[in-house]
Amino acid sequence: MNVKTKALLFNLICFGLLFVLVKTIIGTLIPMSYIPLIAFSALIASVFSPKFLVEKGKLYIKIPLVKEPREL
Repeated sequence: MNVKTKALLFNLICFGLLFVLVKTIIGTLIPMSYIPLIAFSALIASVFSPKFLVEKGKLYIKIPLVKEPREL
């Protein structure tokens, strides 16, 4: 599997898992309608999900609130 494909899959999986987790937690704690719940959950998941990057053929992970990316 190509390194860029792995980075894309890891980004999608991490965002999806974090989105479902945040949506479930916020949905149980705060009663709100469906569309604001989805929008707020997507915003929080996109900010706090780890980002996977490819540079010079190597896979890096950028963890939120950490300045430098780390090599995988």
